[in-house]
Amino acid sequence: MEFLESILLPPRADHVLIAKYIIIVISLFIVPYVSILFGSSLFALGFSVREKIDRKPFFGQFGKDIAETFLGRMVVGFVMGILPIAIIAFCFALVLYGTGFKVTQYFGIILIQAVLMLIASRMFRNSFENRERGFLMHVVWGLATIGLAKVVIYGFVSVITMIYFPEKWPYIDGPMPWTYDWSMAWKFVHFLVAALALTGAAIHFFFLNWEGGKEGLSSEYRDYVRKFGGGVALGLGILQAVFLLLYVATVPVMTKSYAFFFSAMLGVLVMLIASMYLLNILRDRETRFGSHVFVLFLVFFLVLLINDNYARESALHYQNYELAALAAQHELEIETSRSERGNAAEASVEVGKQIFDTKCIACHRFDQRIVGPPYNDVLPKYDGDLEKLSGFILNPVKVNADYPAMPNQGLKPFEAESAAMYLMEEFKKNQ
Repeated sequence: MEFLESILLPPRADHVLIAKYIIIVISLFIVPYVSILFGSSLFALGFSVREKIDRKPFFGQFGKDIAETFLGRMVVGFVMGILPIAIIAFCFALVLYGTGFKVTQYFGIILIQAVLMLIASRMFRNSFENRERGFLMHVVWGLATIGLAKVVIYGFVSVITMIYFPEKWPYIDGPMPWTYDWSMAWKFVHFLVAALALTGAAIHFFFLNWEGGKEGLSSEYRDYVRKFGGGVALGLGILQAVFLLLYVATVPVMTKSYAFFFSAMLGVLVMLIASMYLLNILRDRETRFGSHVFVLFLVFFLVLLINDNYARESALHYQNYELAALAAQHELEIETSRSERGNAAEASVEVGKQIFDTKCIACHRFDQRIVGPPYNDVLPKYDGDLEKLSGFILNPVKVNADYPAMPNQGLKPFEAESAAMYLMEEFKKNQ
């Protein structure tokens, strides 16, 4: 998939922004799916082995039901697992354009691992039919599914975590950025714990709540599902809130922001609310709250993904600025080419003055703060670099936390260059 990086043009700021939102939305498919696949394969194998040890068919049936509910559905696996990985790879290729970080290569490897995981889960599910005669192969397929799911999770977490460390990108020499630090460790362990907690909530929801619950379940079976699903979700749900706080404490300083901390606290709050519902399920047998719990767990995962986005935004602050400059340069090259052929207007100070009088003056002055900063404070930073200033005007990004982000004015490249020419000329006159 590395060919994507060679055929992509420098993305515009609005394209990058859309890509970031798509990453959050699509991750809400792949992350819960892989989480439930990992947890359900682990529980299904565990109950199958327990039946073999305790000689109680009840456990074997429960393990088989878990496998048939969550594992081996190829169409679901493609829509919820394979396709999202490809989309996320493309979006990250836009966001990380020009950095040299081989994100499409890494997600390409994860994609292959996910395909193998899906095949193994199908074989594991089918092996329940012949587990008495082929119990060893049944266990092998179960372990293969669990192992491949862990590899996919570790690869996904490793790539996402490495994005927080731009200074380490040049030193990655392997096919995957296998990172080993506390931030990575807490995030990986947190993912596994969250996966098992979500699986517990999913078992309760799909066995007892979805479309009225599974048919033909005895009261003893339903009660066991309630206790097991609710207990796993409650115990590991509280634990994952602790791991989330540990992860927040160990991420690099450059990734932290008020939004990052706020979203983390919001995640803890969502998990506490889910825990209250789970207590009602376990203590008062209120199985109807299973739907509330499952939705809250999905909301929790959404909050985590938003939290990751805030961390990436902070870590890639300078990358966002460089991308805007690259996109502006590319637009200018196109406009210059058209201008040489006589198909575009030329930049001029006169055009720049018109743009200043109709757009810029609403928020800016040279010597005082209005909405944006005074030009006399900003323009010295460009040191006469007309191309850099026009690039910012064409695709503005938030630079100073003390001011709101400048909205995109929808200017054409020659208009942005004209505005930059006028501003620099007026600035020189005021010196």
